[in-house]
Amino acid sequence: MSQVSPFLILQDFDQRCRANAQGLPAGEIVESDWVGIGFSLNGKQLIAKMADITEILPPPETIRVPGVKAWVKGLANVRGTLLPVLDMGAYLSGVFTRTGKNSRILIINKNNVMAGLLVEEVFGMRRFKPELKMDSNPSGMGNLDPYLDGMFKDVQFDWSIFDVGKLVSHERFLRVV
Repeated sequence: MSQVSPFLILQDFDQRCRANAQGLPAGEIVESDWVGIGFSLNGKQLIAKMADITEILPPPETIRVPGVKAWVKGLANVRGTLLPVLDMGAYLSGVFTRTGKNSRILIINKNNVMAGLLVEEVFGMRRFKPELKMDSNPSGMGNLDPYLDGMFKDVQFDWSIFDVGKLVSHERFLRVV
């Protein structure tokens, strides 16, 4: 009876494993979901890209700035940064947003414009498959039209896509005095 060395046993085991091994599964390209933050503005359900919203806060105390448009609520100190807080309802329709327990500030920082946007309510994060995006905007959106970029539908709402990039590049939004 000959004795087989442990090395030969391992070598035999390795050869059998390689002979019976199956290849790795084919890599599939997975398209990531479109992720956004849902919110309500002037009674309409909107969604903004998650990447455009840096933070969501309850409305902070603001200090009024003289000589600015009425829709500029004022300046707030958010962790040591002075931030303009803008009433989006008043900006879009002239009707001031009633602040209540559901009101929130969406902090944006896009194209070197940092601001807090006061909205009626935030519904949280929503995910959609990119292929479900509809390029048409719903009718009856009024002053929101220049800032919309299509829509998504789910079982709860029709979500109009609010494009923060369009907002911060709009001349009317940039002129607060």
